[in-house]
Amino acid sequence: MAHSRLRGLAVLTLLIALGVAGSARAAGGVYVALGDSYTSAPLVPNQHGEPIDCGRSDHNYPSLVAKAFGLGTFVDVSCGSAETKHMTEPQTGLPAGGTNPPQFNGLRADATLVTVGIGGNDAGLVGVAEKCAQLGVTDPMGTSCRDYWAPGGNDQVAAKIEATKPKIAAVLQGIHQRSPKARVTIVGYPDVLPDSGNCYPMVPLSPDDIRYIDALIVRINTMIAGQAAANDADFVDTYADSGGHDVCKLPPERWFEGVVPTEPAYPLHPNGKGEASMARSAIAVLSRPRSGSGGTGGTGGTGGTGGLVRGQAQCLARRARIGRRGVGRIVLGSTRRRLLRRVPVAPLQRKRQAFRYCVNGGAGQLTAVFSGRSRRARTELVLTTAPRYGRRHVHTGSRAAAFRRAFPNRLRLGSGLFFASPRSHVLFWVIKGRVRFIAVVSRRVQRHPRRFTRDLRVALR
Repeated sequence: MAHSRLRGLAVLTLLIALGVAGSARAAGGVYVALGDSYTSAPLVPNQHGEPIDCGRSDHNYPSLVAKAFGLGTFVDVSCGSAETKHMTEPQTGLPAGGTNPPQFNGLRADATLVTVGIGGNDAGLVGVAEKCAQLGVTDPMGTSCRDYWAPGGNDQVAAKIEATKPKIAAVLQGIHQRSPKARVTIVGYPDVLPDSGNCYPMVPLSPDDIRYIDALIVRINTMIAGQAAANDADFVDTYADSGGHDVCKLPPERWFEGVVPTEPAYPLHPNGKGEASMARSAIAVLSRPRSGSGGTGGTGGTGGTGGLVRGQAQCLARRARIGRRGVGRIVLGSTRRRLLRRVPVAPLQRKRQAFRYCVNGGAGQLTAVFSGRSRRARTELVLTTAPRYGRRHVHTGSRAAAFRRAFPNRLRLGSGLFFASPRSHVLFWVIKGRVRFIAVVSRRVQRHPRRFTRDLRVALR
């Protein structure tokens, strides 16, 4: 049987050359993250990327979103102190002298998801809080903050927020132009301050200072949400989930650091738990259907990159997904009728040759390929790109080294294709250091290379 498989190598290699290679991105989509320090998470472990003084953490909310959805290509160009102008022009004068290129340089025409968190520095919110803390040291129960920024009721910061409105619109429109097939999502700012009272001297703000700054956060979030609705983008409300974990709470309930941080994070910014909260809010939005009605939100096709790419954005927006129990019911030998009866969720795509399902955990998919078009046809290949579904703790997204350790007797077919062993019916595609898909193949298909080629082509179309 091994020799029969190897005779199909030339056909399989041709198949990959004709387009299966594109599913390395199809398996998880292309995600680009833009934003300021609330996105990059300065000082939150582990800092990485270039320039290092942008303060990007591998546990910021974009990194957690990418991991949760199993997104295959992830580009994070966020940078501390970024303003809307830094979407289209370099950001210079970083703490260590670095320069971050225009963030829009990270956008791609094949992107399936773009998130952005921006606007706070245009309005100067962090600077407002820092100045208020300086004033509050000598006026712990007064109104010095409000008096400084809004003398006589003429609120300078509210005016800056209003002036930021067209800039946010321009950012969202610029993303749509450069990544026309992406789902575009703008992330708001969290609730970093207590509902009432204060915690002087730990955070030197008076109760009125806190009410004033909190009202500014609500105001900018409202403005951003309005611009999202007007420019075919989703809005992520991080304010609601983060309530009750403000700068006045004691660790470990504190998700946002005060003037003197107690966990690795920049002052008046999210720590690791705060970034995780923002990620949960983003994941909740991305797990629902898009709020916009336009055609640029990532639910349509993506050019010529295949059905898995097209389905990726649809699965991000789809509520109806199968879980582990449903996956376990999609087995070799099942008829179409049996799958429709036993699997509790309707397929994303229902065709005579194959059913394609969305799987819990984000953009992952599972495809069942049938032996023919008749009613009697049975499932003879099941292929998944979903994370957390695999064998011997190896799943889509696992590192190649983990795959090699788990399957020392693997049988190589070529071009990154392996059976788990010479007698196994479990197929892996490992390329660019990662497992990209896992398939279960019937014995009948293994004995016929042409049929093997056809089924893979159908699964990846």
